[in-house]
Amino acid sequence: MLVGYQEGTGIGCADSTLEKDLLLCEEAGFDIIEIRYDALARYLVTHPLGELKAFFAGSRIKPRCIGGHFILPDDLAGRDRAGKERDSSLITRFIAACHIAEQIGDRSFLVVNHILQERSPEGMMLDVLDRDYPYPREQVTEFSSRILKKLCAVAADYGISIAWEPVCGRGSSVRTMDHAMEIVEATGCSNVGLCLDSFNQYINGKNNDFSIYKDIPPEKIITVHINNCDDEPLGVLSPQHRRFADSGAIDLDNFLSNLGEIGYEGPVSVETLRPEYYSWPIEKVIKEAYRTTSEIVRRHS
Repeated sequence: MLVGYQEGTGIGCADSTLEKDLLLCEEAGFDIIEIRYDALARYLVTHPLGELKAFFAGSRIKPRCIGGHFILPDDLAGRDRAGKERDSSLITRFIAACHIAEQIGDRSFLVVNHILQERSPEGMMLDVLDRDYPYPREQVTEFSSRILKKLCAVAADYGISIAWEPVCGRGSSVRTMDHAMEIVEATGCSNVGLCLDSFNQYINGKNNDFSIYKDIPPEKIITVHINNCDDEPLGVLSPQHRRFADSGAIDLDNFLSNLGEIGYEGPVSVETLRPEYYSWPIEKVIKEAYRTTSEIVRRHS
C-alpha cells in the first residue's frame, strides 16, 4: 500500500500552500498527494500549470484524486436559470480539473455524495447530524447515478476515473457500502469506483466492522482515506473530530486488514479536518501525518 496525504489535513494552516505542501510531503516520505481543488486554484494564480507538471515529472511523489465535488440532487439538471448557471459553473470547474489532472499525470477526481449541511454561527459549513436524509434510497440512486454518468462521460475524454466517496453519517444520502456500490453499478461506467474512508464508515452507528469491504472488487477501489477519531457520542461526533491514525475510537487494524484480504494495494491517504491541527505550522502537520500514517500502513503492507 502507498502512503498518501490528503490536503484537507492541513488546508486550514496559516502557512499551507500547495507549493509548500508538495515539498514538505516529498521530504517527509509520502508516495502520494491528493490535491484539494481550492489549493490548486490558489496555486494557479501565481504559478503556470507547466511548473506543477514539471514538479511531478521530477519527483518521487505522485498526484492522486484531485477533488472534490459534492453533488446535489439537481446537479446538471438545469431546471431554472439559477440552476443552469450553477451547473454551468460546476461543469466548467470539473472540466478544468480534468484537464489539469491529465497534464500532471493524475488519473482520478474525487466526487462526494450529497450531504445535508448548514452554516455555523462562525460561517463554516457543517454536516447535519441530528436528522435523517429526506429522500428515499431509490431517488438517491437515480439522481446520483445520473450525475455520475454525466461526469464519467466528460472525464473519459481525459482518461480520468471518478472516485465516488460515500459519507455514511446521519444526514447523508448514502449510508451503506452496498448502496454506494449500487450507485456505481447503476452508472454502467467503467471509469467510476469508490473512495473508502475509515471515519465515513465508522460514523454510521460507530461501526468498527469493516468486513463489508470483502464484497467490493479491489479494482473498484480508486483510493482510501485513513483517519481515527475522538470517542464522542453520535449526534456530537463530526468530521472535525477526526485525528491522526495512531490513536482513537476506530479499529484501523480491522479497516486495513479487510482491505488487505481483498488484495487492495493502492494509496492510503491520511485525511483529517481537525481544527486543532490547523493551529500548527504546516511542517509539523505533515511530519506527524506521515509518521502516524506510515507506521500503521506499513504493518499491513
